[in-house]
Amino acid sequence: MKPKIFFRTVHFFVDKAVESIYTYIMAMTNERGRRALGRLRKIRPFVQASLSITKKRCGNPRCRCAQEGPLHEVALLTWKEEKRTHTLYVPRRLRKEVRAWVQEGKLVKRLIAEVSLAQREFLATRKKNKKG
Repeated sequence: MKPKIFFRTVHFFVDKAVESIYTYIMAMTNERGRRALGRLRKIRPFVQASLSITKKRCGNPRCRCAQEGPLHEVALLTWKEEKRTHTLYVPRRLRKEVRAWVQEGKLVKRLIAEVSLAQREFLATRKKNKKG
């Protein structure tokens, strides 16, 4: 019983600490930045990559695709790391979920750009206020 109470207490303090840090950060930006940071807080799992679906031959000589039949649909996740392109096969059962991760990754990229712009605007207004 006591470990559960301890963990609840720890979670409470961690949540409060994160909340206070977040509140401090929100004070150091403008309205555009606050909106973007608020949306960033709600981000679900994401991946920065592209999902493409292509058609390929499987390589099995007895398969319908070996001669003239329809090709197999293949989903591939592609990303760059240190100037090299990497590709990963995505199983059919995970395609919908991975597609959602890719969309979230695009949203994260847009939100980061938006927060960055808001911070530059915030600094520019602070600089003008200090001069005047």
